[in-house]
Amino acid sequence: VNAAILFSEISDEVEHFKACEQNFHEGTYWTYNSMKSFSKSFPYFTERQIEVALKKLKNSGFIKTGNYNETPFDQTKWYALTEKGYSVLNS
Repeated sequence: VNAAILFSEISDEVEHFKACEQNFHEGTYWTYNSMKSFSKSFPYFTERQIEVALKKLKNSGFIKTGNYNETPFDQTKWYALTEKGYSVLNS
């Protein structure tokens, strides 16, 4: 359930950036979020629950992660949907 909630949030944000034609890297649209930001958006999850849910989404092939930050010390993760992720949205 936690992974599904986070997947919905990530897909909504990716679709927003796609509509705005922003955050396009390596042939796909991306969104970004820090653990702190996820925690503020989902105060009913612990950071550990968020980490586990994101890891499940990535390991299951629904999302991929990247780093397109302007500064090398910024470790905010970027998230994009994979083909498998898009297929879930389109079904």
